[in-house]
Amino acid sequence: MTASLAQFKANLANSLNSTGPNTTHGKSKSKLNAIRHGLTAQTVLLPNEDALAYRALCQQFLEHCKPANIFEKIVVQEIADAAWRLGRCFALSENVFSAGHFTRDANCLMGDPALHAAVTAPRVLKNSVPSFEAVSRATARLERSMHAAMAQLTMMQDARHVREQEELVIAAELRTHLKAANIPFEPLKLGFVCTIEEIDIHIRREAVFADARAHGHLLPKGS
Repeated sequence: MTASLAQFKANLANSLNSTGPNTTHGKSKSKLNAIRHGLTAQTVLLPNEDALAYRALCQQFLEHCKPANIFEKIVVQEIADAAWRLGRCFALSENVFSAGHFTRDANCLMGDPALHAAVTAPRVLKNSVPSFEAVSRATARLERSMHAAMAQLTMMQDARHVREQEELVIAAELRTHLKAANIPFEPLKLGFVCTIEEIDIHIRREAVFADARAHGHLLPKGS
């Protein structure tokens, strides 16, 4: 995603502060949103949270991470869910300060609203230590979970890319052999994941590299 961390926090906090639907039908539909989940059957959305914002966030992660199979999709969903819950933590932190302006912590005579908020904030912080500590623990746990899932996804995709490259080399050799014998080559029927187009691109690229190495423009393969 291209948004800055600050913007990411602000966007999630705004969506999580949504008051939610007001009609009976809307509230009923919102309850269903809170229990619907595509891959892991977990409750991710709370009734007051924006389902469209959540789905948009998930879509951003899917487009950025480009999972190729169900296992990678599950891990990407874990990352997106952790990010959403982190946004909830950011919103909760801000809401503690906001709520503090309606308590005795805000009982100070200040003509300037900005100065009043600046004086109220440390009072709220001092008197809301348990709340902030709970949010801090939840944030740390979610960050660890998110980083672990990201590391797992990287490992899975790196291993998949190695397998795909090995398969591409074998498919290219078979394609060249069958083409010389004028025999049709259908990679999918032979169990290959790569397409004819991908195989032919690989063959042309390797031919260019071989020519460049032959003319001394590249180091020999394996050197």
